Amino acid sequence: MINRLALIIRVNFVYSLNISYILAQGFIFNDESELQGLSFIHDHGGTDQRFYIETIGAGVCLFDFDNDKDLDLYFCQGSPLPGWDKDLALENKLFRNDNGQWTDITSVAGVGDRSYSMGCACGDIDNDGDTDLYVSNFGNDVFYRNDGDGTFTDVSDEVGINNPLWGCSVALFDMDNDGLLDIYTTNYVDYSIDNNPWCGIRRTELRDYCKPDFFIGVEDQLLKNLGNWKFDDVSNVSGISGNKGKGLGVIPADFDQDGDMDLYVANDGVMNHYYINDGKGYFEENAIFTGAGFNENGIAEAGMGVDIGDINGDGWQDIFVTNFSGESNTVYLNNKRGYFDDETIMAGINQPSLDYVGFGTKLIDLDNDGWLDIFVVNGHVAVHINEMIQDYSHAQKKQIFLNNKNGTFREVLTEKIGDAGSQSVGRGAAFGDIDNDGDIDAIISNNNGPANLLIREGKPINNWIGFDLEGIGSNRDAIGTRVVLMVNGKKQTKVVNTAGSYLASNDKRVLFGMDKNSKAQQVTIYWPSGRIDNFKDLEADHYFKVKEDGAISPIEY
Repeated sequence: MINRLALIIRVNFVYSLNISYILAQGFIFNDESELQGLSFIHDHGGTDQRFYIETIGAGVCLFDFDNDKDLDLYFCQGSPLPGWDKDLALENKLFRNDNGQWTDITSVAGVGDRSYSMGCACGDIDNDGDTDLYVSNFGNDVFYRNDGDGTFTDVSDEVGINNPLWGCSVALFDMDNDGLLDIYTTNYVDYSIDNNPWCGIRRTELRDYCKPDFFIGVEDQLLKNLGNWKFDDVSNVSGISGNKGKGLGVIPADFDQDGDMDLYVANDGVMNHYYINDGKGYFEENAIFTGAGFNENGIAEAGMGVDIGDINGDGWQDIFVTNFSGESNTVYLNNKRGYFDDETIMAGINQPSLDYVGFGTKLIDLDNDGWLDIFVVNGHVAVHINEMIQDYSHAQKKQIFLNNKNGTFREVLTEKIGDAGSQSVGRGAAFGDIDNDGDIDAIISNNNGPANLLIREGKPINNWIGFDLEGIGSNRDAIGTRVVLMVNGKKQTKVVNTAGSYLASNDKRVLFGMDKNSKAQQVTIYWPSGRIDNFKDLEADHYFKVKEDGAISPIEY
């Protein structure tokens, strides 16, 4: 108790010391959607009937589908629900990045799915050098093979994709280190349009959306990649089945550093799931005993978005989960054995996040000082929340928390983050260096509204170094590869991972902040295959292409 109190005092002291820094230092994001010609408006297809499906929103993917060294965009879209009468054709959209201008090539590329889409995941499924696309839907999912010529082929039937449930976030990862990316899809609840109970404020007869408690959770799905575009549904034999959650977010990581990828699933209102991999693709659910299933009070929270990263600089992957208002977001620190402690209060996240409903999120080094910060996209679920709680609103601001260089955080003032602080009904969010300048940008999919293309203003505040890895013995995207950077005696650890956030797929490159240092003393790369590569004295402010055969070269953008 004394130690906890001492840490709280220290956090407050550090916060006070940094007030002047916050006021002087901005982390300005500009919404350049209009300037760059990116026009996407999400439509949930709903009416005043308030179908529950409308609340979830949709995701977005950042990926270089045409291998021209810049990131392109794929948006998931809703679909008309009973009573919807707009003169619009709703379909998912692919935008090609043409030197900072965005061209809608959906029709040409053949990826305009008109299902009720939720999330997406991007990865090189067949290791042929181009990025394929998986889309989760309310109903059967869709799988697009990248043909390498700017077009995609729907191979859903060929592959045998069969997930009739309410699919949400998708993670691509190699569960058995065979060099092939497998597919994990979170499924939400048992819900049908025909069974849509009335919820809302009875005294005013204002109808609103129901809570997840009204619906039963369902099992997630795990597909094993057999190669040659053949997949086996191994949900029943892998330890995944039997655990009926209400899955919204998922991220794979080697949490216990035993050489294989584990899984963490954020569930809505029920215990989160933590699957420990035995190295052969069999998973044991162990959230209760490892401390990652509930908050520190033993209560299940309404988990939505999730991300991992080394928050306190000890070399182990920690977990950050966004939750419902009144719960706060949650920080689970890895205690170096793959077990976790809820350190939300100590991290300074509890109070600032209590009034918000968090969805998309990312642990990113916004100021390139070598410490991970937090970006959270917020937006309430209840349309009439202001009628119930006066100080709450449906549209909410986004939040940025800066790391105090000790694993505790302070919220950056809204006026210091530019358009990132604007209010919206935020949902899916993908993060990456869209303009290739060494800092992280964001694309936000807002529920039933226009997307935000948030580009960092100016040059990066501090020096940086980035890596684009290509596996040979490992999966070609190098997902699961651990990269350890040594700068001025300090180690940073990051993992190649496109999953995380909420309904999204992120830039697969790893980007490190280097503060004022001009060289990386050493970079050590631990490939999933077991190979280890070491590189010394790399110049800052460059991206490097690294292949699993030891080749390394700077990338020119």
